[in-house]
Amino acid sequence: MRRNLQSRSHHAVVIGGSIAGLCAARVLSDHFDRVTIYERDELPDEPVNRSAIPQGLHVHLLMARGAQELESVFPGLLADMVDAGVPVIENRPESIHFSAAGHVLGTGQQMLGEFTAYVPSRGHLEWQIRNRVLSIPNVSVARQVVSQPRFDPATRSVTGVVLDDGETVAADLVVEASGRGSRLPVWLEEWGFGRPREDQIQVGVTYASQRVHIPEGLIAEKMVVCGAALDRPRGMGMLFHEDGIWIVTAFGVAKTEPPRDFAGICALAETLLPPHISAALRAGDPVGKMNFHRYPTRKWRRYDKMAELPSGIIPFGDAVASLNPTFGQGVTMAALQANNLRAVLDDGTDNLVARLAKATARTTLPVWLMNAVADIEEHGAQGPRPWWYGPLFGLFKQFVGAAETDPVLAEWFLRRTSLLDSLWVVPPPRLVGRAIRNNVRLWRAERQRMHTGGSAAAHSAVVPAAERTEPTLSTPAE
Repeated sequence: MRRNLQSRSHHAVVIGGSIAGLCAARVLSDHFDRVTIYERDELPDEPVNRSAIPQGLHVHLLMARGAQELESVFPGLLADMVDAGVPVIENRPESIHFSAAGHVLGTGQQMLGEFTAYVPSRGHLEWQIRNRVLSIPNVSVARQVVSQPRFDPATRSVTGVVLDDGETVAADLVVEASGRGSRLPVWLEEWGFGRPREDQIQVGVTYASQRVHIPEGLIAEKMVVCGAALDRPRGMGMLFHEDGIWIVTAFGVAKTEPPRDFAGICALAETLLPPHISAALRAGDPVGKMNFHRYPTRKWRRYDKMAELPSGIIPFGDAVASLNPTFGQGVTMAALQANNLRAVLDDGTDNLVARLAKATARTTLPVWLMNAVADIEEHGAQGPRPWWYGPLFGLFKQFVGAAETDPVLAEWFLRRTSLLDSLWVVPPPRLVGRAIRNNVRLWRAERQRMHTGGSAAAHSAVVPAAERTEPTLSTPAE
């Protein structure tokens, strides 16, 4: 039995006051007379990271798609962040150093289309969003713990929540946004619905981050990213935030440990980053202590696959899917889900829970698959490996290799990794042709160098990517 809500219902409860929970509350405020957010952590009235968000002490980027989605939920947010000093990354080559699969994209290339991202610290972004949500007249926040939802077996629906002091609060809809540690699967099993299938990949990511003051004028870039690779399981990220301080994060994948001190981070930078960036980092002064964080497993709870779900409760944010944080997509996915919630509510509340689960799965699936291929084929993660992962990643590496020296291909790639364009769209024939011509040209240049005995310096100038000894047109064996 499913309960139909009225066109505007009385009370909605949100469990969790993180960015996902705040986004949900903003959308719900247009459809409910009253929205209450329950959060156990103290919510600061200044732009600082909360103790309940350990990953907030590491590099954070609001990628282009996430910026668009959040602006649609919170009009004026981006302009206010810029006014507060949040750096903006545009599609100018001097703004970005980006390395993926061993290839550097963007550097020295003037891309054509619009590509704008923002670099707020996690604490600042959450503070901006929280101020907007709590200024809505029908939204309030209570610093209390929700013990469990209140379930009515007769109607097979959730009718409210029970707080840790025993108080029961009635609600027409409960949003479970407590994060990846959500107990909703346990509750569903207790209520007789069974647990959702849980897809997992063991990524074994460990972070080490340090705030650093780097003298002004040493680095033109505002974003520096060097991803890990199968033969190089450590990567780095450097982002310049609104307080004038860089956050520098070194990470290891497949259970590889990052450096444990600032000297180690500087030494790693010298092996991964351009000399002017690593030299600027060494010239910097560490601010505060280093912070460490482990992320062993990414999970996707497949509520969309369940035969039946109770009405009156919806999972949200990381309670549904938590992705490898090295890809920087968490806030973007929360904003996408908020717009999914808005769309299903605008279409009516009949069968709301199942419709939202399906909508969330549609936006999650391509991102999950893209990350899974990279995690397993490039980062040594452990998880299901369909036969097509290997060939697909081989084609991906060939395309990215060509994109290293072609701004049109680089833009096509970066727009998809930023989720601006659909991940389902394969490169059109004209781009495939560009990649083939580019790779053939580079292969011929290398063969000519080898034939004439050219210098290593000349070789590196002609072939800036990894060593090539054969054309990169054939798909490598899985």
